[in-house]
Amino acid sequence: MKIWNDIIQEYKRGTNLTRVIYSNIAVFISLHILRLLSWLFVSNSSSTVLNFIIANIQTYLNPYILITKPWTVFTYMFTHISFIHLLTNMLMLYWMGRIFIDLLNGKRFVAIYLLGGVAGAIFAVIAYSIIPEFQSIIASGNAIPMIGASASVMAIVTAIGTYVPEYEVHLMFFGKVKLKYIAIVLVIIDILMLPEGINAGGRLAHLGGALFGFLWAQNIKKGVDISKWFMNIMDTVVTWFKPQKKMHVSYRKQKNKAKKSSSYVNYQNVSPSKPKYDQKQIDAILDKIAKSGYQSLSAKEKEILFSSRK
Repeated sequence: MKIWNDIIQEYKRGTNLTRVIYSNIAVFISLHILRLLSWLFVSNSSSTVLNFIIANIQTYLNPYILITKPWTVFTYMFTHISFIHLLTNMLMLYWMGRIFIDLLNGKRFVAIYLLGGVAGAIFAVIAYSIIPEFQSIIASGNAIPMIGASASVMAIVTAIGTYVPEYEVHLMFFGKVKLKYIAIVLVIIDILMLPEGINAGGRLAHLGGALFGFLWAQNIKKGVDISKWFMNIMDTVVTWFKPQKKMHVSYRKQKNKAKKSSSYVNYQNVSPSKPKYDQKQIDAILDKIAKSGYQSLSAKEKEILFSSRK
């Protein structure tokens, strides 16, 4: 199974962006393999097992249903049934995620992806509970299921569009476009399409994710990371799954006391190492990115930014 091993190694070596994309693709392929097997052996495109799985990984905008399956506010953002839905979300995530990780870091990327998806789901649930147009749907007992990574993607787009609004990307047919305009246009489209009723829950989730991304980036620019508590939780969870390395202790006899004393180091007198680059340099580089884009940086400036991110 060389191909399977290659995929696993690529997943391990890749960035957090590629891991998130691979996870979305893996869920999509798994669901469709199960659907194919059901069609072949059960003479049905759907099955009890498939329906059970989907029912427990998609989230719900009906709060009375959601409260019985709270974990779905995380699982829904990795679930796609339509290939076009998956493709558009992953392409946007790839383009914007690369910029995000270059300027911020991979751990923050995962945190904003997850928290943006959760914020989008909660925002949509609240909206369905208070907007008269949707209250009747809740009252009728409709579960209102929702899947897809769109809210998470919108959180990433608005976060990076708020953090470096003047950063330019090249779009086919449009040329160079600033990130702030991409984020603004996507938000306006979702707002204007709400009265149409087409995927209203999804559009509300997009707006919730966008709002979270905007607030997060505004706070980051002030030096406050409102996602830090969540990253601490992620670090703790990751340690649960990491194998603990066994400590090997070796004992050696000292030949004489002189040798022993010469090897002694007074750690109290060792001063902590200072950061290689100061904050003024980093701020100047970020200002340059905001004005002229990441591509305007020199090799030395990119090295400083990379080192500071570490």
